Formats: sequence, structure tokens, C-alpha cells
Amino acid sequence: MVSNTLPDCWIVSSGLKGCENQCIGVAEELKLKYEIKKINPSWLLSIIAPYGKPKNNKKITAPFPKIIIGAGRKTIPYIKHIKKISNSRCFTVYLQNPKIKTNNFDLVWAPNHDNIKGKNVISTLLTPGRVSSELLELEKNKWNNKFQDIPKPYLSVLIGGKSKAFNFSDKECLNILSSITRAIDLGWTPLISSSRRTPKKLILGIQNLIKGKPHYFYDGNGENPYYAFLAISDAALVTPDSVNMISETLIANLPTYIFNLKCKSKRISSFLSTLEDEKYIKKFDETIEIYDFKKNNPTKYIAEHIKKIKTPLKSIN
Repeated sequence: MVSNTLPDCWIVSSGLKGCENQCIGVAEELKLKYEIKKINPSWLLSIIAPYGKPKNNKKITAPFPKIIIGAGRKTIPYIKHIKKISNSRCFTVYLQNPKIKTNNFDLVWAPNHDNIKGKNVISTLLTPGRVSSELLELEKNKWNNKFQDIPKPYLSVLIGGKSKAFNFSDKECLNILSSITRAIDLGWTPLISSSRRTPKKLILGIQNLIKGKPHYFYDGNGENPYYAFLAISDAALVTPDSVNMISETLIANLPTYIFNLKCKSKRISSFLSTLEDEKYIKKFDETIEIYDFKKNNPTKYIAEHIKKIKTPLKSIN
């Protein structure tokens, strides 16, 4: 956000887009003027974070804003440092499990499946992000011309990639391709977005699969129509490796199906099981149907909680 006035908020970012978007989402929900402070931790600090102390950073000096928001362990030494040098005048918010005592911050948000407790801790089922009715409408209008010649109904197909919890083996990649084929055969037009973690073989397989068929495929090059996909789609088909992607499709009120991939993480398995048990998501098998589910907006919940706390934030809105 570009502004000639001093920002109300600093977002401390290590460059991880998912973490950064969580922070931006909360700042936007609070309608704060924010500035993103990119950090560049030393090799040693990158390893020992959340512990350690950062070197002096010319970008992190007074005047300080009313609120600091950060996510990702590498940001923690900087958030603690800012709180100290500002004499605790900055209200500090950390998103995710800090893996250190939560009293290092004024407020901590963590997802339910992290099972974090503390007087200053709040938790939600889904993760916060930038999805809002305003953003979706803006992106829909911005990209509208790109989709005019593509037949409806639209299915957002969001593809992540290999992580500690998911292998994306050759067998599983074939499963993903067959599932996309099945969705197309059911009459859905796929709006496909891949990520930097998506295996190249899988991207090539998808490109071959959709040749000559109605589709839109974002392969990581150029501007990303991700939020436009969420705005115009009727449903979503998502790989289960990204808690953020699943949360965003649900916040966008899209019936969400997940590819059937093996999960090696108890935390993420717990998250997925809870969503399935509470009828938020379904595993993709033979069909994709529109279904109703309880609306859930964790970003709004976090923002409303921050507003209720007796801080200088009360003077912003």
C-alpha cells in the first residue's frame, strides 16, 4: 500500500508469500495503512530463528507504527526487537505457532490444529488471508475479458506441490491428472493454477491433458489470476498440501473438493479430517456437486478481536 502519510502498521515479511498474505489480509480487514518490511536475516539467524537477535536494520527505525504483524519463524526475532526498541509502544501480532512463549507478543493467532493455549492466544479452524468480497469483485472485473470465451461452469483447480507432508509421487500425479480428466468429463471448465512447488512432470501432464479443451492455465509466468479464479468459479478442486489454499476457497464460499493424496503430517491430517467431518470439504471421487456449508471468515474474526483489545488501534477507525 502506497501512502504519503505514515503507516498504521508494519508487516514483517521474510518473503514467504503465504505468510505475507495472511498478514496483509488482517491489515486490510482492519483497514490499516500498512507497509511491508522485508527482512534479510543472516545465515545464522535464519537457522536459529525464532531465537537470536537481528543486526541493526536501517529500515526498522522510529517512528514506529501502532501495530506490527508478522508470520513465519524468521520474522520473530525482528518482531521482538521492534517491540523492545519501541519500548513496547507497538502492538505486536504474530500469526501461526511461534514455537516460543506466546507472551513475547501482544497477541498470537494459531490454527486449531496447532493446539496452542495461552491468555493472549486465539485460534480458528481456517487460516486468515486476503480473500474478501471487495478483493474478489475487483479481481473479477480486472480479469473479466480473459474468461469471456470460456464456457461455464468454472472449477478452480489449485495445484500445490511436494512438502514435508506430501510426496506428490508419480502415482499421485497420475491420480491428479485422472481427477482433472474426470472433472472435465463431468462438464466443468478447469481454471488451473500451479505453484512453484508443483512438479514439472505434473505441469507438463496438465498441459498435455487440456490441449484442445476449454480451460485457463496459470503456470507461474506473468500476473496471477488466482483471486479472479476464486471470484468466478462455482466450485474448487484443491491439492490438500496447502492449508491456506483450502481456507481461501472456503472463505470465498466455494464448495471444495480435495484430491486424494497421502498425508504424512498428523497436524494437517487433523485439519483435513475436521473439515470433512464438519462438512466443509469432500474428497473427490466420482462427482462434483454444489453443496452448502457454514460460512467461516477467520480474517474477520482476528480483526474483530484486535479491535476489542484496549490498544492505540481504537483511534484508527
